[in-house]
Amino acid sequence: MCETCRKKSRSKASHEQRVMRTYGLGPGEYDKLFEAQGGVCAGCRQPRRERLSVDHCHTTQLVRGLLCRRCNGHILPYSKDSPEVLRRLADYLEHPPAVAILGERYYQGDGTPKPQRKRRRRK
Repeated sequence: MCETCRKKSRSKASHEQRVMRTYGLGPGEYDKLFEAQGGVCAGCRQPRRERLSVDHCHTTQLVRGLLCRRCNGHILPYSKDSPEVLRRLADYLEHPPAVAILGERYYQGDGTPKPQRKRRRRK
């Protein structure tokens, strides 16, 4: 076995041991989750650049899935793992209150209003 293959094999084995010890995932269960998620983060759906983190509830210890570092380390902690906060933020992005109150305003950076333009609808 070449040095590169040996390092990959050792790295995979140590990762499996760590997720088993930390999250109770048995051999192959991380890979099963990864494949079921299509090889992407369950939050932002971006393909991985590095190994995805095992996300779990800190109260119940329930393993929820695999997330990228941004989703697991920033988005969920700032929302305090609250689905309601995330729903409100999604509603806020889809229906900004400023548009209903002021009409469409686009930031230009120098204090002058930008001409109105058509908003793209998110799918």
